[in-house]
Amino acid sequence: MTSPENIDIWLLSLLECPRDHSELRVESGHLCCAQGHRYPILSGVPVFLLVEKEQTIGIATESLKAAESANGSPLYIDTLGISEEEKRGIERDWVAGSKIDAAISYLVGATSGWGYVNSIGRLESYPIPEIPIGPADGELFLDVGSNWGRWSVSAARKGWKVVGIDPSLGAILAAKRAFSGLGLELAFVCGDARFMPFKAHIFQCVFSYSVIQHFSETDAEIAVGELGRVLRRGGFAKIQMAHKGGLRSTYSRTRRDYLNGGPFRVRYWSLTAMRDVFEKKIGPSTLMAEAFGGLGLLAEDQKYVSTKATVLIAVSMLLKKLSVFIRPLVRLSDSVYIVSTKR
Repeated sequence: MTSPENIDIWLLSLLECPRDHSELRVESGHLCCAQGHRYPILSGVPVFLLVEKEQTIGIATESLKAAESANGSPLYIDTLGISEEEKRGIERDWVAGSKIDAAISYLVGATSGWGYVNSIGRLESYPIPEIPIGPADGELFLDVGSNWGRWSVSAARKGWKVVGIDPSLGAILAAKRAFSGLGLELAFVCGDARFMPFKAHIFQCVFSYSVIQHFSETDAEIAVGELGRVLRRGGFAKIQMAHKGGLRSTYSRTRRDYLNGGPFRVRYWSLTAMRDVFEKKIGPSTLMAEAFGGLGLLAEDQKYVSTKATVLIAVSMLLKKLSVFIRPLVRLSDSVYIVSTKR
């Protein structure tokens, strides 16, 4: 069931003003609170980015512009964070029509890793990875930095009731176009992980992959605090982060051009620093290896990459399995999951 603005009623029941945490009501194409804060709704997606805050990434600024003007094409192509050549490819494929959403076909390289470089603009199916979360029976799940929804769909297929949040309006709308007709309990909002528009204590699980590791330490701590706020007591967060002690990570962060990556470059954390922040903001935390030899090396990537890269992924998977029994191996991993339980 949806509201007149095509927002799922169950999603509306979860939302509150990200500025003052007051109730929201639907009014003339906006969500409004009693204090006068207004948030536009575009194609059924509420936009909760805060104009008075410094944004963590350029696509958030573009999404704010698009939401304020509300006169862009359905693609909101400037909010996708891709090259001009890729934008032209999306527009061409959008007109031609395809079984794969045109925006997702070109976003896959930026979101799913270097294994998909040769698939940009050529996708024949949606590459949905196996999310490392157990099944559920309708419990609420939050995907932070959901982009076009690959992890959101994976969680929904396991029985979770999923909300994805991301600052890219175009990516969120692509997710709605691609997956809203599949019978999954799946909804999306455009917003900022530091100032989330959700009521406290409602999600059983919060998941995030290759997102918070891009934030400054200050912004990351604010975002982790928000994760703790929206989690139910006894709920848990599973967050992927870049570990500074990994061999590949050490090489990457000590390169001369590392700082040229800009404000959204990967930040590499020590295991101790990660644990300190997550335990302070959420609760008891454990660390587990996610990948060796790089960031975001998934088993699903093997069919897309070179033979050399396939070997690297296989080695990473082996070391990951061994690290469960040989705990010191975690200290050599480049990417980790930190799992925190809400007190």
